[in-house]
Amino acid sequence: MPPQMPLLFPDLRTTDPKTTDSRTTDDISGSFRPLKPWILSHLGKGRETYPAHPQTEQLESAILSWAANLGLSKVHVEIAAQATPGHLVGLFAPHAPWNVLLALAKLQMILFWLNTVDLGGDQPVGHLMEPVRETLETGHVPSDGPDILRPLASLRDDIVAADGAALIPGFTDLLLGFLHEYTARQAWENGEPLPSLDRYLRHRTRTAGIVLGMWVQRLQPGLVGPGKALPEPLLHLMKQGSLLVGLDNDLHSCHVGAESGERLSLIGVICQEYGIPVDMAFSCSLTLNAAMRYENANAAASICSDASLPEEVRRHAQAIFYWVDPVYTWSLETPRYGLQSTESGH
Repeated sequence: MPPQMPLLFPDLRTTDPKTTDSRTTDDISGSFRPLKPWILSHLGKGRETYPAHPQTEQLESAILSWAANLGLSKVHVEIAAQATPGHLVGLFAPHAPWNVLLALAKLQMILFWLNTVDLGGDQPVGHLMEPVRETLETGHVPSDGPDILRPLASLRDDIVAADGAALIPGFTDLLLGFLHEYTARQAWENGEPLPSLDRYLRHRTRTAGIVLGMWVQRLQPGLVGPGKALPEPLLHLMKQGSLLVGLDNDLHSCHVGAESGERLSLIGVICQEYGIPVDMAFSCSLTLNAAMRYENANAAASICSDASLPEEVRRHAQAIFYWVDPVYTWSLETPRYGLQSTESGH
C-alpha cells in the first residue's frame, strides 16, 4: 500500500508540474499561486460569510473625506480607497452606532497607513514611539511630528467625545506595543535571523492590530465599556482573535509580502523551524490555524455559558469572537489582497 500524503497536504498530481521545483524552495509567491484554490478552500471550511453593512458606502465616503481634509498625501488617500475600511468595520461591528463605526474605520486606516506607508522601507520605527505617546496623552500633535499623528489625534478626539477617555491609556500601551514589535520586524527584514515560531506568534498577536480595534469597540453600548475593568478571560479572547486574524492574513496574503521583498512570514518561519519545503509549510500553517480556531471557539463558548458572569461580559465575548470570520469575509472581497479571482495568479 503506498504511503499516504501528510494531513492537509495537496495532491501534487493536481498541480502544474512546471511549478513543482519552485515549491521546494523558498519561493513563497511562486508556491502560493498553484496552491491558492486549495488554501482558500481549507481556510473557508466551517466559516460563515457576511453581507455588507447598509452604511458601508457612507463610511467609505466619510473616511476618504477625512483623509483628504487632514491634508494627507495622495498615497495615503489611495490606500484608503483600496483598503475599504468601511466595509471591514461594518462586517465585524454590525451593531455599533455610527460614531463607533467611524472611529473604528479611522483606526483601521491608521493601521493600514502604518503598515504600508509610515513603517515602509528602511525608516526606523523608533522615531514614532514618543510622538505617538505625546499625541495620545495630550491630544496635541507635535509641530515637527510625522503625518500619521494628525489622524491619530482625530481618532483620539472621537474616542474622548464618545465618553471613552478612560480607554486612552490602554489604547496607548497597545499601540506602542504594536510599534515596538515593528522595531523587531525591521531587524528581521534587514537580515537578522527569523524568529522562532513561538516568538513569531507573540509578534503576530500584536502586529495584527485587532486588539486595538477590540479596545475601541468598547465604546459600543452593551459591552464592558470605558472605566470598567476588562475581565482576564476577555483579554485572553482578544489576543486569540488577534492572532487568528493575523494567521488568516499570513495564509492568504503571504505572496503579496513576498513579491515586495519581505522575508518575515508564518510560512518562512515554519520552514526555518522544521526544515521543510514551502508547500509543506502551507499544510502545517493550515493545521495550526484550524487548531487555534477550535481553541478560540471553545474559549468563547466557555465564557458565554458561564451563568456566574455578568450578561455584558458574556455579550462582549460574543462580540470579540465575532471578529474573525467577518474579517476573513472582508479579506476575500477587498482589492487589497486580490483574492476575488479563482485563478492561480493575482
